[in-house]
Amino acid sequence: MSTPLHQGLEAHFTALNAFLNQQEECFEPEVRPMFREVLAHPGKRLRPLLTFGSGMGNGPLPPLVRGAAIVELVHLATLVHDDVLDGADQRHGAPTPHRMHGAHAAVLFGDALFAHALVLASEHNTSEVCAIVARASRDVCSGEVCQTFARGNTELTLADYHRQIRMKTAVLFEASCHVGALLGGHNEKHIKACAQFGLHLGVAYQIYDDLIDLLQDTAKAGKTLGTDAASGKLTLPMILERNRRGGDPAGELRRGLKARDVISHDTWSECFRILEAEVTAAEQVLQPIHGTASSDFLHRLTAYLRENNRKLSSAS
Repeated sequence: MSTPLHQGLEAHFTALNAFLNQQEECFEPEVRPMFREVLAHPGKRLRPLLTFGSGMGNGPLPPLVRGAAIVELVHLATLVHDDVLDGADQRHGAPTPHRMHGAHAAVLFGDALFAHALVLASEHNTSEVCAIVARASRDVCSGEVCQTFARGNTELTLADYHRQIRMKTAVLFEASCHVGALLGGHNEKHIKACAQFGLHLGVAYQIYDDLIDLLQDTAKAGKTLGTDAASGKLTLPMILERNRRGGDPAGELRRGLKARDVISHDTWSECFRILEAEVTAAEQVLQPIHGTASSDFLHRLTAYLRENNRKLSSAS
């Protein structure tokens, strides 16, 4: 059994929650209820975990808390937009802003979250934080545009898929680690190792999330599932299955066939192998900082993802 993700970081997350709650006053009265709603159901807060983990060992806590809040706000903005694009009604076991307030308000609220993250980033005493977050925000949104244009494209390649998930998910994991290591006062070797770790872990996590969409039920996942195939989005299992036997696996899923009947055992095995390879790659890039507090903590996250990958594999 892996170590609980938040163990030893209780003070960090208490400070983060307090800081995020304070940000409500920065929004107009009409927007504040939406802000409270998205904070009320936070999920695992993996990106702040990456920020805190990468920054361990040096520097005061307040800059790390602000950095963690920035990446979490960017992430929340992407979720709000994702749920509009996917027509999702549930996230973290609660109704989405799209469901509660409509698509127009949800899109604009997501924009406001992006903008506020950049405001906070600009208040650091170095412009590098703002540049990191702005680049990540640009790439995340660009990845969503690419994925939107690719909806319904039954010829999507593995290279296309990996490019999309790198932009829409992995770059924010990378930025979370980069910001944490930078604000933690670490050297360039440490910053580079943590940032590369985040990129690999982000790819692995998005693959895992895509597998969850097909293999787990909505009640257990706490969010609306089955949206990928329904919206014409090809993910790793569908692409690999198409490449293996031809046909249109995504179309079969849209017609109501079960994922376990559409996707072969060999394809599921290949998906789990690819995910495991990314987790291993994430661990390998930490070798230059082996033995540091950051390395020890970040390995906690790979252990968590590897354990969940195995559970999903055994249930497929």
